[in-house]
Amino acid sequence: MVEPFLSQSWYRLCNLRPRLRPHVLIHRHRFRGSVWYVLQDAASGKSHRFTPIAYYFIASLDGRLSVDAVWNEMAETFGDEAPSQDDVIRLLTQLHSADLLRLDTQPDALEMFDRYSRQNQSLWKRNLKSPLSITLPIWDPDFFLKRMLPLFRPLFSRTGLFLWLATITPAIYLATLHANELAGNLSDRVFAAEGLLLIALVYPIVKLLHEFGHGLATKAFGGEVHQMGLMFLVFFPVPYVDASASAGFRSKYQRAAVAGAGIIVETFLAACGLYVWLAVEAGPVRAVAFDVMLVSGLSTVLVNGNPLLKFDGYFVLVDLIEMPNLAPRSTKYWASLIERRGFGVEKKSDPLSFGEHFWLLVFAPASYVYRMVVLFGISLFVATHYLVFGILLALWGLFSGIAMPAAKMLWHVVASPQLRRHRLRAVGITSLALAAVAGPVMFVPLPLNTLSQGTIWLPEEAYVRAGADGFLEKVAAPAGSHVEKGAPLFQSSDPNLTMQLSILEARVRELGTQFRAEWLTNRAQAEVTSRELEEASAELERSRERSRRLVAHSATAGTFVVDRISDLPERYFREGDVLGYVTPANGQTVRVVVSQDDIDLVRKRLVRVSVRIPGQAEISLPAKILHEAPAAIDHLPSKALASVSGGPIATDPRDTEGLKSLRRWFQIDLDISESPAPAAFGSRVYVRFEHEWEPASTQIARRVRQLFLAQFHA
Repeated sequence: MVEPFLSQSWYRLCNLRPRLRPHVLIHRHRFRGSVWYVLQDAASGKSHRFTPIAYYFIASLDGRLSVDAVWNEMAETFGDEAPSQDDVIRLLTQLHSADLLRLDTQPDALEMFDRYSRQNQSLWKRNLKSPLSITLPIWDPDFFLKRMLPLFRPLFSRTGLFLWLATITPAIYLATLHANELAGNLSDRVFAAEGLLLIALVYPIVKLLHEFGHGLATKAFGGEVHQMGLMFLVFFPVPYVDASASAGFRSKYQRAAVAGAGIIVETFLAACGLYVWLAVEAGPVRAVAFDVMLVSGLSTVLVNGNPLLKFDGYFVLVDLIEMPNLAPRSTKYWASLIERRGFGVEKKSDPLSFGEHFWLLVFAPASYVYRMVVLFGISLFVATHYLVFGILLALWGLFSGIAMPAAKMLWHVVASPQLRRHRLRAVGITSLALAAVAGPVMFVPLPLNTLSQGTIWLPEEAYVRAGADGFLEKVAAPAGSHVEKGAPLFQSSDPNLTMQLSILEARVRELGTQFRAEWLTNRAQAEVTSRELEEASAELERSRERSRRLVAHSATAGTFVVDRISDLPERYFREGDVLGYVTPANGQTVRVVVSQDDIDLVRKRLVRVSVRIPGQAEISLPAKILHEAPAAIDHLPSKALASVSGGPIATDPRDTEGLKSLRRWFQIDLDISESPAPAAFGSRVYVRFEHEWEPASTQIARRVRQLFLAQFHA
């Protein structure tokens, strides 16, 4: 559809004689090889970008020529390239909305009060829309920064860049060398009362230096900084500075340097913190250095340095790729793409390069997903400590991040004048899209699995244990040989027991002789001797039984396994100590742990079980349940499942054995009889419990409910 050159509304403003406000600064920039003009409002700190033709019109507005006269002059000058009257109306509307135009029909004082009121309302609206980042202006730091600039100016040069690189490069290497030490026991160090207090003290100081970095960079390149204050991030006060004057810098590298100055300061602080942490002994100084690393590193990676959020990393990105307003342009690009390709609306689109298409196509969805993850992650963290605030933040996230955008989209589809000729198609496609998304989520069954880990577990009869205390004399069977049930495997000896047997045997013989002599001469004394003989004979039998237990036998048939067989002779073993193993010839047992969240699915909705063994990952072994523990326990069956050994389960650091889990688990024994090659006992295996299929909505609802119960202890 071709837009008409003339407009029916032209008569409303053709005789106006507007002019730019005196405080508006004009800068000529080049973006991706094209010339653009940036109008910077020094009063509000906002910048606006215009094409050369639009700027020609704006520059002609001097308060003497009428809008109609300027437009007629442009029509003669540019010919077919001249803007239409509707284009001029939209441009004037944009300029007026941005408070860049001045009309003599309204007194300056009234305009000033009107603009001040609108700016205050805009600040309050922005705070209400972003409750996680409320801003409160406090101080004009321009004079202070001007006095400090000579001291720091050498840092904004190649020398400063070299110094920064020379500081952080070794720090990155050292951090990788000490990664385990830095990450070890992290939660205990952070969430302890002392750790939280130190972080609360360190965070504002780090952020204050961060913001002074922005301000000094702006002053170093010729800008002004007139606003500094507090931003309440998750209700925690941190400083901020308004460095919007950098939008007027012609060099994109200067603009990127101002945007990235905070990142440079924080990475420098993190590197210095690492050097201090490595140099000093444990104590308050080392704890503060660690918190400086933690605060600077996390804020840089998750917030300031991440280009998907509209903080420092975002502005560095848009300056370097020369795509100002990337976030709103990407959102508008997606809306235009849906209207043109989906709804069939004929819309004029600006020519874009392949790189611009890529950034506009990728940025909006990636930014939205990351923003929602951060928002709900913060909500969950706050809820674990402050339940009401966490729930309110989560509800606000659902409302502002999902409900409001969806409502705006639906209202645009059913009420937008731009879609009046394509309303039926727009409604139909939107309905189909919603059905295509909601239908599978709500009604289409999807696979449901429970994944866990376990260890190859030997049954109790596979253990060959010492039957009595003694010194091991010999191993009766070679390691790796097949043995039958009851076969002798280990021979031990106990010199004390041998001597005790000799004494008891002599005592029994003596009492027997004495009893026979007294039976004929003294019947009463014979009865006493008889009881002594019975006790001595019983003690002798017990000692003989203990002597027989010095020989350890196999309790089952299988393969004889023994570790370091050459080190066993002459070693002393106590009763019950493990001497070796006899692995069963048919099948192996897997002991797997299942969380309390998933045990109900395993018990009631199990379809099949499969096991994968490392080294045989291409083979899925069918398994069947042999035994299930009736109650959950917090003691792991093997260290192989603990996080310190590479397993998935966190254990209590105070437990010397390393087997006490921080959560409770159910133990289940599985039989894998069809394993082509027996796995080493004690090795970790991967288990999948397959359940009856169910829709994604049901699965999500179950996990959300479990998360709620786990986090809030409901």
